[in-house]
Amino acid sequence: MVMVAGNKLIDVHTHLEQYTSKELEAVLNNALNAKIGWIITSGMDLETSTRAVEIASEHTQVLASVGIHPWSAADTQQRDPDQDLYKKLKTLSHHKKVVAIGEVGLDFIDNVSTGVTFHDNSELQKSQQIIFKQYVELACELHIPLIIHARGANRTIISILKDRKTHIAGGIIHNFDGDERQARELLDIGFYLSFGGVITYPDAYQLHDTLRKIPLSGIVTETDSPYIPLYQQTAAKNEPCNINRIVKVIAKLKRMNPERLIEIIHSNFRTLFDISDMESSR
Repeated sequence: MVMVAGNKLIDVHTHLEQYTSKELEAVLNNALNAKIGWIITSGMDLETSTRAVEIASEHTQVLASVGIHPWSAADTQQRDPDQDLYKKLKTLSHHKKVVAIGEVGLDFIDNVSTGVTFHDNSELQKSQQIIFKQYVELACELHIPLIIHARGANRTIISILKDRKTHIAGGIIHNFDGDERQARELLDIGFYLSFGGVITYPDAYQLHDTLRKIPLSGIVTETDSPYIPLYQQTAAKNEPCNINRIVKVIAKLKRMNPERLIEIIHSNFRTLFDISDMESSR
């Protein structure tokens, strides 16, 4: 698929493997028509990480990240005693289209797919933390960014990141939902904050307030497609072309021209991710 040089909109977090093959072609064409320049599709386990790399290999505008989602990490300690999973993901991370380690992180609330709760289960929280720290170390070893899931666990994630030399890797807090203090702590240790569909909801007061107060140099955009619907979204599945709506909302909150915001987010993205070789080859 031929890319257009002026396509500067960015979607830093999706799960493209969740679409059927027919849906995926339509979704990527819609993204191209909407001037989305780059899309990162993130793995959640070995199977989806492998598929993320395959999709990125097949489509010019798609990049991949590989990792273990905290919902999976909650029981990885029991089923990966010899680190076979870790070794396979580490090997996969060397693929030329892999630009980050993710989706990794902590979820201290629940697994919405299975109904398993984490907020009152210290053992499952500990399992998540063990795996998360392991992949933080991998990102630092490889000098590539992290894409972090932080749900109900911002304080613990900040503590873990501060305790390590994560400036070597840097990364993104995907679907950031914390307060201004947490935002500034994360920005101070070299992380970007990603905003998606939740920012489009009129009653997301704290998130709107936080966004207004933080610098543009720390902002990127995502859809988490096909999940996290936008406000008044009518389609059953979210998709990257909706970045346009997210950018317009952010621009309104920041009282600025959307085109200028797009330029800044694109610059932030290129600062974090080493994509110069891929840009020159397309």
